[in-house]
Formats: sequence, structure tokens, C-alpha cells
Amino acid sequence: MVEACVDLILTAGEVLLTSGAEIHRVEETVERMGKAAGFARVEVFATPTGLFVSLYSPQGQVFTRVRRIRRVNNHLERIASVNALSRAYSSGTISTAELQEALEKLTQPEAQHSLPVFLAGGAGCGAFAMLFGGNLTDAFAAGLIGFLVVVFSTWLRRLPVPTVVTAALGGGLAALAAQICLEFFAFDMSKVIIGAVMALVPGVIMTTALRDMLSGELVSGVSRGAEALAIALAVAAGVASVLSLGVL
Repeated sequence: MVEACVDLILTAGEVLLTSGAEIHRVEETVERMGKAAGFARVEVFATPTGLFVSLYSPQGQVFTRVRRIRRVNNHLERIASVNALSRAYSSGTISTAELQEALEKLTQPEAQHSLPVFLAGGAGCGAFAMLFGGNLTDAFAAGLIGFLVVVFSTWLRRLPVPTVVTAALGGGLAALAAQICLEFFAFDMSKVIIGAVMALVPGVIMTTALRDMLSGELVSGVSRGAEALAIALAVAAGVASVLSLGVL
């Protein structure tokens, strides 16, 4: 029973980490749930790629667990759900069995990135093109290309492909698609490409890195900041490679 409770607490922290939560949020949640489960002391150390937890029972037993985090997919709804579950568990509103059932549902693969999500991504890219000074034609082209980029990058994320490679290929696709569309109707190439690649900009990662650094989590803040910079450079490299080669 105790072993299952330990694994349950660790799973909650793992879901937060794999969903892109801030480090201080992960550590605080694990500590709160450990105290609510009756452990006398909880020691937790989280990084973007690993979770280390030691729980000390009142009888002096020590339970130590390690979870390796290999892939992170930003999922704000899961973060909010785990936060709500941890608060409910800490206040005694839900039992351990109910917590386990809820976490099992959260860890199940879901059919996300459906057509409405792809369309929303394209619409966002079109809006960014207008924000950067483009007209309706630029917005239409950026929205169309952004839709393709979102679909392509989503498909690549399901494969064992590094995030940086996905970003570079997505940037290259945006530039190539813009050159193809230019053959059919006129628009401002620079504004369209900028709008289309906004779907690849690591905005959530940059925000999380900043929040980690402001919370004193320098290791995770610097590593996530470096990841965001690498992704941004990869997008730029992908666009520049296609444009410099003059594919069309």
C-alpha cells in the first residue's frame, strides 16, 4: 500500500514535468502530496530531464524513487488537472484510490491535435502575419502555410525525432511552401514566412525558463532557456537554408 502511494505521488510529479510545468510547481506538488499521505518528510529534486524523490515515514523507513523524463509536450490542461487533484488530495476531498484513477486517465494517450487544433494554428499564423504589417492576402498565405507547418510538426513529434530537427524541418517547410504559393499569387514573402513560423516559436518554453529562474531554479531555467534558443536558431536555420538554396 505504501509502495503504491509512493509511486502515485511520483507519477503526479512526472505528469507535471512531461507537460512542461515549472520546476518549483513540480517540487511543491510532490511535497504537498507526500505530507498529505502521512510521510514525515519529503525530499524532492526535479530537473527538466529527471525527478528524484525520497519519502520518510514516521517509522523511519525511506522510500526513494527516480523517474527519467525523456520527452516533454506542453499540455497546460494536464498541469491544471494535476494541480486540482493535489489540492483535493491534500485537503482530504478525494481518497488515494480516486487519485489513482484520475491520474491513470491523465496518463492515457489522447487523440489530440485534431482538425480544429490545426485550423486554430493556421488562424494564429495568419493573425501574426497581419500583426507584423501584412494585409489580408499575406494573412491568408501565412494561415495556409501555418496549417501545413502545424500538421507536419505534429506528425514529426510522434516519431523519435529531436525537437531541434523538427523545428528546422518545420522552418524549411514554411519557406518552401511560401515560395510555391508565390507562384500562384503575390504577397509579402517575409511577412508570410514570419507569420507561418510563429507556430514553431518556443514561447511556452521561454516563459517557463524565465519563471524557473525567477523562482531560483537556475539549473532548469538555464537549460530550458538554452533549449528555447536552440529551437529558435533551428527554425531560422531551416528557413535560411531553403531561401539560400533557391529551391524554386
